[in-house]
Amino acid sequence: QDRLLESETYIGGHVECLESGVFRSDIPTNFKLDTSAYQQLIDNLGRDLEYAITVEGKMRMDSISNYDEVKDEIKEKLEKLRDDPIREEGPLIYHLDVAAMYPNIILTNRLQPPA
Repeated sequence: QDRLLESETYIGGHVECLESGVFRSDIPTNFKLDTSAYQQLIDNLGRDLEYAITVEGKMRMDSISNYDEVKDEIKEKLEKLRDDPIREEGPLIYHLDVAAMYPNIILTNRLQPPA
């Protein structure tokens, strides 16, 4: 059975707090991207997609009918980011780490339980 690979948005990794604040898509933000990191993603794209499909997706590679098309599309986007690392654009990811505020709220309001 042929399957279409619609998108692959997560291929493992970790999150680092590089900058804190509130980012909105309607307020342009300056970005300075690490070109070597994007080159590494490009270099490992085939391996990472194969892992995502076969291990995480539990599918066979030959069951994906549009693999090359999707891979080329992802590669093209990564190359654009690599080739134009100084950018000003509206962010597409919203993230507010509310949990990081809890210790401050607890200490400020003296809500810490007794030892």
